[in-house]
Amino acid sequence: MKTKYKILKTKATPFGGLYVFNEFLNTLRFHSLFHTVFGQYRKVRKYLPVDNVKLVMASIASGGERLYDIEKFETDPVIPDLFGISSVPKDTSLRDDFQHIGRMDKQRRELLLRLHEEFFRKQNIRSITIDIDGSALPVDGHQESAEKGYCPTEPGSRCFQTLAAICDQTETTLAEQTYPGNTKWSADESKAFCKSFLDRFSPILDSITLRLDAGFYSDDFLNFLESYENVTWLIGRPMHEWLQNKVTKLKYKQYRNSTREYAWFCYNEGLNSQPRFYYVERTLKDPILQTDLFECNDYTYRVIVCNEYRQPHVMFKIYNKRARIEKHIEELKNQYALGKMVSCDFTITKTLCWLSYLTFTLIGMLRKIAFRREMIKYRLRRLRYLLFTNVATLPKHAGKRCLNISLHRLTPWKFKFIMERLWAY
Repeated sequence: MKTKYKILKTKATPFGGLYVFNEFLNTLRFHSLFHTVFGQYRKVRKYLPVDNVKLVMASIASGGERLYDIEKFETDPVIPDLFGISSVPKDTSLRDDFQHIGRMDKQRRELLLRLHEEFFRKQNIRSITIDIDGSALPVDGHQESAEKGYCPTEPGSRCFQTLAAICDQTETTLAEQTYPGNTKWSADESKAFCKSFLDRFSPILDSITLRLDAGFYSDDFLNFLESYENVTWLIGRPMHEWLQNKVTKLKYKQYRNSTREYAWFCYNEGLNSQPRFYYVERTLKDPILQTDLFECNDYTYRVIVCNEYRQPHVMFKIYNKRARIEKHIEELKNQYALGKMVSCDFTITKTLCWLSYLTFTLIGMLRKIAFRREMIKYRLRRLRYLLFTNVATLPKHAGKRCLNISLHRLTPWKFKFIMERLWAY
């Protein structure tokens, strides 16, 4: 039996779900915010810098992992109309703009801070927990500032180093910085990194909690954190010889029949003789395992330092939640193209890493504002399948344009409520 068919000429896109992302940017007034922060730093050209930034973020949200993946939008008849541009730029045009943005470290930080200021105010967030950690981004080739340094995933490879401060409640990036691969963070660089967001949010929030690993420990850095009245910090303590002797002589206690034992002690060694509380956790070693020829102790110890007193097992429970930042960094590398979009120019590489963090921040804000129930837990890969890769057509009838989205994985009423919450923000 023959089946009749009819060929229709219409504008259609497989990236129709980016309508949600574009509408969210419009709701945030991202266009005016970008120009307020960055200003007009070059003469007028065909493509505006803010449009280039929005397109690359849309490419990352829809699965792009290289800068040249923007070419997939070139043959799309709807994307230019959706983002309000005449045509999609080439990757060479993007590099020209990103080279200028890469030199503007203060402006890139300021954009993230302003987004969070408005977000915290509208969501009535008064207390936040910030996890700070660094990660190596291994690369192939001889890109500028890609040097051999600390890279546990690929030892001996050239890499970049990235440092991020991620808010645990909102799953957004407050601050980020990309460094050459052979960088070792000193106390001065840690203070400069934290000062930008602590000076901004400490006066307007009730409390801020910082969680860091032992690599950031130094007396100078702790004195800096103690200068803020409403900042609580938990940081791992390196096991020096005097501390190893100290922890073996403490009296330990179990809580709730746990196999781990806890103890604590205090020294008034902080800024203006403020107390610093040392919390110790010890775990019995497996008798089968032996790391030294002559084992002198049957326990493994962990020590954290804090400027607040609470029960030791409670403090370790709070500090252990810091492991979530490892999952966020892994998600950034695998789903947001962090470390995959690189360039031979280090200033462009800094911009590309910043765009990965910025996209991660916007998706985190969108998740808190517009999603409910199980969708709030979905990662970007799942959101692509459900939301960002829906087929859409853009017919033109009587001078009116209306994007027709085919929601074959998401019910229409869910999409309606998402858009209503988004427009009400």
